[in-house]
Parts: sequence; structure tokens; C-alpha cells
Amino acid sequence: MYGIVRHSLAIAAAFCLVSFAGGRAFGDAPKGQASYAANCSACHQVNGEGLPGAFPPLKGSGVVTKDDATKHIRVVLDGLQGGKAGGVVYASIMPAFAAVLSDAEIADIIDYERSSWGNHGKPVTATQVAAERARSK
Repeated sequence: MYGIVRHSLAIAAAFCLVSFAGGRAFGDAPKGQASYAANCSACHQVNGEGLPGAFPPLKGSGVVTKDDATKHIRVVLDGLQGGKAGGVVYASIMPAFAAVLSDAEIADIIDYERSSWGNHGKPVTATQVAAERARSK
């Protein structure tokens, strides 16, 4: 009996993970965290809180938590300067990562940002990133 219950719970947990992520697990968390640390944390900080007046927070950001991830993907692909967050204009330049990171790497970073620091944004796929990358060509 215990084996059946344990097996059933494992199946239910796997189903929930795949269902929540729209047919895939929520990114590659270790890769997303490592890529975030290497490419984003110097400005946005390890805790996602940014640097006041210099770099915007990702923790609680409307762009990061919005259901439609298009703008989030575009910002990571194309970079940004002069963006406004929480009524503050950030003049610091965010570099474009389209030429540096693959679609999967960008999706992993975005998924990490959308699922960290209390954020609950919908996950994205490498296919979504590729589609946005193709639009800018």
C-alpha cells in the first residue's frame, strides 16, 4: 500500500510541475542561477534588489512578474537604457545579451528571475526567446 501511495504522489508532483510550466519543468534552476550570477547580479544584485538610482530591482518588478514575458525577453535580448521602474528612471545601460547568450541560456535566466525573491512570473521557453530574437532581425 505504501508503495502505491508513494508512487501516486510522485506522479502527481511531476504532473503539477509540468502543468505549471506549460509542458516543461521550470527552466534549469542551477544553470539559470549560475548564468544570472555571471551576467546579471553585478547590477541587479544577488538578492534581485538592484542598486537604488542605478539599477532597477527585479524582485517584485512588474516586467518580471507580468504574465506576458515578451517585454522581459526583449530587455534581456536587446538591453535597455532609460527604463522606468517604480517611478524611477534608470539611466544606467543594461547591455544586450542576444549576441552573447543562447536562447536556452536566456530562458534559464528569465525563469530564474521570474521564480526568485518571491516573484511568481510564468516560465518562458527557449522557443519563445527564439521567436522574439527572430522578430528583431
